Amino acid sequence: MAFSKFQLGIFLITYSLLIICQSKILNTKQIGQEECVYRGLCQFSRECKSRCGPPEFSHETTGLCMLDYHDNKYRCCCTSNN
Repeated sequence: MAFSKFQLGIFLITYSLLIICQSKILNTKQIGQEECVYRGLCQFSRECKSRCGPPEFSHETTGLCMLDYHDNKYRCCCTSNN
């Protein structure tokens, strides 16, 4: 069964979106919601590095982009590595 270029493009876009959504779901399962201090909206965890660092947080604080269940938006979740 051969796919047209259009069908192949749609398949690749859908596959990419599924991978992105899955990684956000996996991040959500790693940490309990009650351990998070949310700081700003995000799309990717790399955006949270500066938001979860000094001076407000210690160097041991990790920032992950996670779903805030209160408003169903992705926010930087700052949590201690301890």
